[in-house]
Amino acid sequence: MGRSWIAESAAVDLSLTAVAASHNAGIGERLATHGEPVMVRAHIRGVPSGTVSFHTDRGKVHRESLPDSGVGTAEWHTTSEDSAFVRIEVRHPHGHMAALTNPIVLT
Repeated sequence: MGRSWIAESAAVDLSLTAVAASHNAGIGERLATHGEPVMVRAHIRGVPSGTVSFHTDRGKVHRESLPDSGVGTAEWHTTSEDSAFVRIEVRHPHGHMAALTNPIVLT
């Protein structure tokens, strides 16, 4: 699995990290949670008034709006029991895709 993400233009930038206890992982990596809760954080730039949605093996599980500036952070909490992986999609206000990531696998 690649440590990559795609965006519609160079104006869009993002990062995605998952943290459990003192361990962390980024896009395309595996996170050994050891049964601990997982905090997933996305930082996005370049999608004014857009939305960030978190997706797992259960489908879309969380959604947050970005501010008018297009720069924002979204967080979501889960466990490896509830989610085998997590990835994000970033969409413009009218719904078309601005960016998406490969998943972070939670074990």
